[in-house]
Amino acid sequence: MASLRDIAEQVGVSVNTVSRVFNGKTKERWSRVARQAEEIRRVAKELGYRPTTAARAVRTGRTGFLGMIHSPEPAYSVRNPAFDYGVEQELHARGLCLVHDLIDGPLRQGDQDAQLPQIVRENTVDGLLINYAYGTPPALREVLDRCHIPAIWINRKRDSNCVRPNDLGAALAATRYLIEQGHTRIGLVMLPAQPLQVERHYSVGDRRAGHEQAMREAGRTPRVFELPPVPADFNQRVGHLLRCYVQLLRQADRPSAVLCLDGGREMCHAAALAGLRVPQDLSVMTFDNEADADERVGVDRVLVRYWGMGRVAIRELCALMDRPEIPRRPVLIPLEFHRTGTVSRPQVSSAS
Repeated sequence: MASLRDIAEQVGVSVNTVSRVFNGKTKERWSRVARQAEEIRRVAKELGYRPTTAARAVRTGRTGFLGMIHSPEPAYSVRNPAFDYGVEQELHARGLCLVHDLIDGPLRQGDQDAQLPQIVRENTVDGLLINYAYGTPPALREVLDRCHIPAIWINRKRDSNCVRPNDLGAALAATRYLIEQGHTRIGLVMLPAQPLQVERHYSVGDRRAGHEQAMREAGRTPRVFELPPVPADFNQRVGHLLRCYVQLLRQADRPSAVLCLDGGREMCHAAALAGLRVPQDLSVMTFDNEADADERVGVDRVLVRYWGMGRVAIRELCALMDRPEIPRRPVLIPLEFHRTGTVSRPQVSSAS
């Protein structure tokens, strides 16, 4: 592997001169210096020289690496291609690299620091993205505070240093849209709790709060449909969501429009099974996480902008690294509305 000395000897300059070129400390507005710097870069390329991150870390105090902590449970972290793409684009634009690691649920008794990921235990990265939506182990929070590691939390509701979707605002706008279409019997359809689920994500409460606020502003009573939990037995779990939806739609006082926290396409299927037409008999709007899902089945939806969340998370972390003593205000990412025709004005027979 070529070194700075190898380049200096071939060009006929000092090692310090070569180092200044790669550190951007030369005054290349002078033609002689510019020609020399260009020759140094040409020789470095021919020799296959690559700067070492260790040397940069000693010189700048920065490694050029950021870390991301995930949960080993896929549902507990943001795992979305659009989010990853946004992160990667921003990293590339800034010349940074990302290191991933996992951290499990409650850490075992004993030396908890030793059980934390290496990128947390050691000075391996300049800052962290905490991509852990539920029940982050206390040991991780404690070591971040103790070691003053700059960290931005992904999809967590906190007073500072977090990036998350504006779920309350999105539910408020979606419900207002259904009201503007003339619907009075609007149902917010929750998702059934999973087996062994000990807590719900903050977004569930925020979306419910946004829906209820819009309904009360319009002088209407909110209707929230809580579905039975998913059975623990696998055979009973198959088709559970669809069955719950069909039962809801067969009620005598069923809603004329639904806002689903997820599963809007399954709701359209359930409507067909219940003998209802979408949108003539039932308007359907849903929250959704898949950017390309409309290519399969179109449904009016509120889409989480994961690409934007990924880019903003890196920007916020870099800003926090520059001024770690000043907490960053929470950043709320607006959601997108995609309309494909599953919402319309209610028929006279179904509106009240």
